Amino acid sequence: MALPLKPKKENNLNKIIEGRRESANLREIPHVLIPVWQIKIRERFGINVDREIAEYIVLAAHERGTWRRQRAIRKIEKIFLSRGETQEASARKAREVVDLAVGSPEH
Repeated sequence: MALPLKPKKENNLNKIIEGRRESANLREIPHVLIPVWQIKIRERFGINVDREIAEYIVLAAHERGTWRRQRAIRKIEKIFLSRGETQEASARKAREVVDLAVGSPEH
């Protein structure tokens, strides 16, 4: 008597984690915070940031822990890279924007 074949489950843990991260945003945030932070950054520092960058700044500001800051810096750096900036310039700009808006972890 042959046993019925079970469908093969995906055993790659990294692919499962990647899929969950892509499907769920870092955190559900109220959409009204993004334009408020855009205005706040423009008034305080004279920097105009678009909605995509402001979203990651809001996520970094409203979560505790340095890994949220680091993730926001990496995501903003990728945005700058996709817009044609060099690796060094995009890393510097991303760190400056997050440090200005959220504050550095030493403070």
